[in-house]
Amino acid sequence: EPLLPLTSNVAAIKAKVNAIKANGSTNITEGVMWAWRVLSDRAPFQEASAKSKGARKILILLTDGTNSYGNLDNELKSGYSSTGYLVDERLDGTNVGSTVGETTAAMNAKTLAACTNAKADGIEIYTIRLEEPNVTTGTLLQECASGADHYFDSPSKEQLTPIFDKIRDMLTVVRLAS
Repeated sequence: EPLLPLTSNVAAIKAKVNAIKANGSTNITEGVMWAWRVLSDRAPFQEASAKSKGARKILILLTDGTNSYGNLDNELKSGYSSTGYLVDERLDGTNVGSTVGETTAAMNAKTLAACTNAKADGIEIYTIRLEEPNVTTGTLLQECASGADHYFDSPSKEQLTPIFDKIRDMLTVVRLAS
């Protein structure tokens, strides 16, 4: 599914979000990386370039899963991901003998590096852990967030609206002019 460039078209955004289909694995790193690319003022996405200088760049990372490479007992040792197959040995320090815990730890390290670099590039990150009890994932999302008040734990989807309301309130600045 093609990525939606930055837009103020709310209907297009809602349609794109509603079209998202889960495939069974979670790759938080790729979500952060693509959001960072879209929000940066560098190619290939130009929508966040010169005209938005000085604008706050906000990334809201919502996940309902723990990083998962998709380790499988097949010839390639995994499903295909952004770093290829596990047999390709492209995920730092992992190989065909790596356990699920080892591949998850390597993915978590990449996710944290992506968050750190995006924040260093001026992007403010809010994170939401949805219906995911894994403590390590919660810690990762807390570390990815721009501050303690930028991390939210949502044990159920019913709590998402109040969380997004709170984020909206944190982003809304009221200015009084005379």
